[in-house]
Amino acid sequence: MQSFLVSALLLLLLVRPSCTYKKDVLDLRMPDIVPTLADSYLCHAFTIPNNETWYITSIGPILVDPEAVHHIIVLTCPSIASNLPVWGCGGMIDPEAFPEGEPCNEPVDVLMYDWTKGVDAYRFPKGVGFKVGGDGDTRNLILEVHYSDVSRFNESFRDSSGLKIAFTRERTPMLAGLTSAAADGEILPGRLENIESRCTVNISEDASLRVFSYLVHTHDLGLLVTAYRERDGNSTEIARRSPQLPKSFTPTDVQLQDGDIVFLRCVMYNFKERIVRTGPTHHHEMCIIRLLYYAENGESVPTFDCVLMDDPTDDPVDDPADGLMDDHVDDPVDPTD
Repeated sequence: MQSFLVSALLLLLLVRPSCTYKKDVLDLRMPDIVPTLADSYLCHAFTIPNNETWYITSIGPILVDPEAVHHIIVLTCPSIASNLPVWGCGGMIDPEAFPEGEPCNEPVDVLMYDWTKGVDAYRFPKGVGFKVGGDGDTRNLILEVHYSDVSRFNESFRDSSGLKIAFTRERTPMLAGLTSAAADGEILPGRLENIESRCTVNISEDASLRVFSYLVHTHDLGLLVTAYRERDGNSTEIARRSPQLPKSFTPTDVQLQDGDIVFLRCVMYNFKERIVRTGPTHHHEMCIIRLLYYAENGESVPTFDCVLMDDPTDDPVDDPADGLMDDHVDDPVDPTD
């Protein structure tokens, strides 16, 4: 009987899940501030202690006033641009309350995560983590919060919104990265328009990336966001989702390599009585896609630059998004109805 129990215990040890890690949690939050201007971008920094290396496995929002925050991002950088607890780092600036500065001193900040209103917590697939810390360029985490409405904040109601970040100090088999593509343009009143861009994937020639999830983002005018990989005259769909659906990272599975082209299209209908342009505030529109990926060799995550091309106007091969324009152009629908 004793030998049977020993054998059973050994068997359990052998077949236990290979991707279980002891996790810690960091609450990266604004330090009880009173934001003063709508459409201000405020930054707060955290340095990973003792040159530790962390592998982030999940991220979720912490919101004091869910209506006040438009989006929250986390950047990594080697050197923080300000020694203040909080500073203005974009949008509308109140220099008396929050002096202006860049998020990082060096222009090598890396977008680690982007939360936007309505998105739940995100957990990386098993065995995938975002590496930060050590003595390299990712030892500082910059929390950037875009406040769209500050009317409820005062000395007795302060903001400590931010992100709950779960991490392990054990290396995950695959290392994650996040990149984005965006398109700019304008939409005339009463018109259905395509806002489009193309960018070229610029990574080392021997690298191969696997895109496993995406997040689309527009404001009120967006009807559909699509993205494609173009390679050797052929198109492969990366993403297709209405930005008016509940916001979430959506699974996908597309391989990218150096020289691939990423085509992004946002179909917009302008039900307003003014021209709407893309821009940084909630009065503008946005056409953005975030792509989560990992390096297929598992050794490192190459910097994924997607270099904008001058002319995005040529349609990718057999793009089904064209049909949406044809179906709606004579009878546009007001998304607010």
